[in-house]
Amino acid sequence: MIPSITKNYQNVVISTGNIINNEVGQRKSNEELYDGLKITLHSDPNAERVVVDIDELHGRVLCATQELNNKLTENGRNEISIGAKIFLNKSSKECVQQAVDALLNILNVTHVDNVVLAYHPNASASVASATSAATTPIKTPCSESPSGSSGNSGTSTISWGKLNGEKGLAELKLLYKTLEGYAAKHQINQLGVADLDATTLEALYKSAKVPPTIAQVNLSNCCVVPTDLQEFCRDHELVLNTHSDPELLLPEEQFAGLAPGYKIDWSLRYQVHVRCRGVLTAKGYIVGASKPVGLAKN
Repeated sequence: MIPSITKNYQNVVISTGNIINNEVGQRKSNEELYDGLKITLHSDPNAERVVVDIDELHGRVLCATQELNNKLTENGRNEISIGAKIFLNKSSKECVQQAVDALLNILNVTHVDNVVLAYHPNASASVASATSAATTPIKTPCSESPSGSSGNSGTSTISWGKLNGEKGLAELKLLYKTLEGYAAKHQINQLGVADLDATTLEALYKSAKVPPTIAQVNLSNCCVVPTDLQEFCRDHELVLNTHSDPELLLPEEQFAGLAPGYKIDWSLRYQVHVRCRGVLTAKGYIVGASKPVGLAKN
């Protein structure tokens, strides 16, 4: 499937469609993404259970778009909540724009309820051993932390700020500013960020025109939310959620096996809930990829 569309495109967008009702859904996030892409790109085009549309005009491979659209329209727009998380490992405002534009276009909506940005410029494949994609409300910390204490010392990992420094923070602010542009146009109702320590979150918060209202913290390596992060979110009325997504959602070598000659630029996961019941009715992934410039004509 992928060779038929990539011959003439430097940039492609790939959508897994709704993965809730197949064997891909409800697994670890990196497994969901990999298997969803594999089904989309390498399934038998004659198989009835897999409907893949090739959009030659825009360079897109879209899986089960009609089924996804049906799920999104079986309830009124005001009856569903659409949230998304963008996974980005390089500083590129264009990638943020491509991700949000693809999200709105493929879901065929004028706005989404929230978008969370996970920016990890120094992530490596070693941290992509992922854990589950579920995002859940914050829970009571474990009785014992990895270091044998609680509070701020309950984490055994290097903080986002120390790992990425002032350069990383400056890049994060620019990426976040791009999302603010969509919020100003009422295309995103709420903005959020993932995996920031309290100091970095405060710096971003103070510089933002549209302050984040959602903060996600990764507890895959630690079961205690730092006290200062809890206090900042409480004092500034941020919803604090936990998650277990890896910093690098899909290593380059894995993606290269699915789409030879292409490198993944960005990925996002969207989830659609029915508001009154809190039922998850749709979930899927969208990925943007490109050929290195020297390979664009190959």
